[in-house]
This record gives sequence, structure tokens and C-alpha cells, in this order.
Amino acid sequence: MGNDEVGVGRMIQAVLRVVAPPDKRDEILQVFCCLSGPTEVTKGCRLCRVLRDLSEDDAITYWMQWETREDLEVHLRSERFQKLLPYIEMSLEPPEVEVSNVDRIGGIEFVVSAIRTPHQ
Repeated sequence: MGNDEVGVGRMIQAVLRVVAPPDKRDEILQVFCCLSGPTEVTKGCRLCRVLRDLSEDDAITYWMQWETREDLEVHLRSERFQKLLPYIEMSLEPPEVEVSNVDRIGGIEFVVSAIRTPHQ
């Protein structure tokens, strides 16, 4: 598999996790969700998801994948992202942020191949 294949190659992943005050959780979820759709159709965005942690009800994760670092940086300076900042600041714990380079090696075909390959 070469990096020319659709969906395969390097990307930037940004993960933001906040712990919402219980009385603000629904509001924060609504704002994050309302902004994730428009973000996902922004130039360079591969994915933008809002996730809830089943083991910690007030934990909310905002997960993005971008084509390039520059695309992510443009997004972080955007008016849309600026709207998230007051909600991030509400976190009961210091927000967890991780930005990483990620090499994508495949999708379901990788899983199927691994399952079918005998263990040695």
C-alpha cells in the first residue's frame, strides 16, 4: 500500500478533553456538536467528532483529524474555534489537549487481513 491510496497517509490529529460542570454539560455538548459539523466541511478537515465518556458522564472529547498542520492552525485561529474557548475554560479539570502526527495504515481491509493472517 502506498501513500497515494485514498485515505492512506499522514495526518494531524487533535484531541481535546474537558470535564464539564454538571449544570453546563448539556450546553457544552450542544455548542461542541453545533460547531463540529461546520468544522468537518472546512478545508483540510478529515473528521470532527464530539464524544462522551461512558465511565465519566461529564467528560467530553472533541476529536479532529486534519490533512496538514497548517490546516489545523488556520482552524485554531478561526472565529468558529474561538467560540469554543469559553466552554473549554469551564472545565472542572485542566483541559487535556494532544496534537499528534498520525500515519494511517488502512481501514477495514487492514483488520480483515490481520484476522485472516495465521498467528506465527
